[in-house]
Amino acid sequence: MGKSRAVLTIVRNESIFLPIWLRYYGQFFAPEDMYVLDHGSTDGSTDRLGFVREPVAHDTVDHNWMRKTIQARQHELMENYEVVLINDVDEIIAPNPERYGTLGDFIDSFDEEFVNCRGYELIHQRDTEPPIDLHQPILDQRGWWFENFAYSKPILATVKMHWYDGFHARRDGRANFDYDLRLIHLHRMDFELCLKRHRFRSDVAWSDKDIVSSYGYQNRIIEEERFAEWFYTDSCTHLPIKQKEIPEVWRSVKI
Repeated sequence: MGKSRAVLTIVRNESIFLPIWLRYYGQFFAPEDMYVLDHGSTDGSTDRLGFVREPVAHDTVDHNWMRKTIQARQHELMENYEVVLINDVDEIIAPNPERYGTLGDFIDSFDEEFVNCRGYELIHQRDTEPPIDLHQPILDQRGWWFENFAYSKPILATVKMHWYDGFHARRDGRANFDYDLRLIHLHRMDFELCLKRHRFRSDVAWSDKDIVSSYGYQNRIIEEERFAEWFYTDSCTHLPIKQKEIPEVWRSVKI
């Protein structure tokens, strides 16, 4: 018998990424243990079976509200599960298949309070790679990624967690890195889909605090020339994007 586990995300009109999220995590979590906080979706993407839909409401995109809402739900879930994973809907958590096997295998042997992933972002090379085919495995279609420490998040845990906004770090400063556990960020997996997603996100209301602090600023970049510059040069940290070919071992992860 494997460890009891739950996975939790939040969405708003995620017709592209929610099916990918459900397809991947559905390999390792039962439908009744997959929780989706639905922040006012209107595109029909959450009108389906295969997960637990929990409506939430807030007037704006507000990362502080989002962190508090997800953190509180993680605390509730920890009362009933041995392991809880929280993530954004475009984030795939996968262990090195040669060392750990699948995510399910990793969770079953996980015996620490929490673990930090090692963050990598896929990046679409428009000159050589076609638009993504959502009916085919993602890593069969993309050959490049770059390391991004901002996504080395501590989001798999056996205890109640207290995070900073964005879930990039614990509030007590503790970290526990496993470089063979990857967070694969799909946000840039397709240039045109990413631009379309930015246009939707820039068109909804944002909290004044997020705007003043430039929190999530990349989601509001929609002018095509500036977007292209961001897409290929701006890691959203102070470090440059250094693209690397995805090693063959990671291509067996079926996203």
